[in-house]
Amino acid sequence: MSGQEVDSAFLLAELRLDGSDDDFSSAKGVDVCSGPGWATLGVDERHSTSADEQAAELVALLTPRRPALDALRKAGRSVKVDVAGVAESGSKLALSPGVLAGLAELGLPVAFTTVRASGEDEEDPLAWLG
Repeated sequence: MSGQEVDSAFLLAELRLDGSDDDFSSAKGVDVCSGPGWATLGVDERHSTSADEQAAELVALLTPRRPALDALRKAGRSVKVDVAGVAESGSKLALSPGVLAGLAELGLPVAFTTVRASGEDEEDPLAWLG
């Protein structure tokens, strides 16, 4: 999410994840990061090494918060889902039809960002936030 006055505390409060949701506060591999004017809610390999399971966890966290996501977008915030990871030669990214349907039902733009296995980024995966 990006926009004026957006940071981790703002994201947590707007999505009602600021301590009132035990599932979020104890979820392994689910983090919030922020910088000037942006914040992200991420599910990483500590939750699961499977991109499908990571995306499913994100969908599970966001689905009951769709009205809050809609309100943020109406207020002018940029909100999207970015599935990001390392691309290696011959690798593939597989998301199940159920997870893809869940992402679609969120009503948010979905992007796929990859970086090279060498560690040399083609682009900054968070560039859209700036």
